[in-house]
Amino acid sequence: MEQKRSIWKETLNYGIILGLIGVGFSVLTYMFDLTFKTWIIWPSMLLSLVVLFLLLRSYRDHYNNGYISYGKSVGAGVVINVYAAVITAIYIYVLYAFIDPGLMDKSLAMAETKMLERGLPEEAVEKALEMQSKMMKPWFTALMGLINSVFYGLILSLIVSLFVMKKGNPLLDEEAEEPKQ
Repeated sequence: MEQKRSIWKETLNYGIILGLIGVGFSVLTYMFDLTFKTWIIWPSMLLSLVVLFLLLRSYRDHYNNGYISYGKSVGAGVVINVYAAVITAIYIYVLYAFIDPGLMDKSLAMAETKMLERGLPEEAVEKALEMQSKMMKPWFTALMGLINSVFYGLILSLIVSLFVMKKGNPLLDEEAEEPKQ
């Protein structure tokens, strides 16, 4: 009797790897006080693209005998990013709640500076900051980080899967391509 394969089990280790690399990058940006620099997004995205490519290629070669369709690759990429997003959200919560609770205030101060530089009136800035401060709780920040990570993980998976997908013999049906465990 054939054993049912689970993409959730097969990609767990890959998701943990991506999550730990993301947390490591975040720790470095925090240590060097780059957390609120806007340019740090680009090296972060590049790192995520490269690591996701390597992980999906490894998944394709290890679990699918070197073949994977675009759809399966995107699905595996999204699942990997869900695991990584959970790990990152836990890190964000711990960072904002326990390691550096003052980071929320620093974030609000930076937002205030940017709004004033844009020429917004004082009253509008005060109202915006008041509203932001109500939402700036560690659990809410972690939840938004989780949602953003999954969304950007989908976008990255759509892109990376274009380069990872590899079709097998089109005359074989799909089940014959997949390894039996």
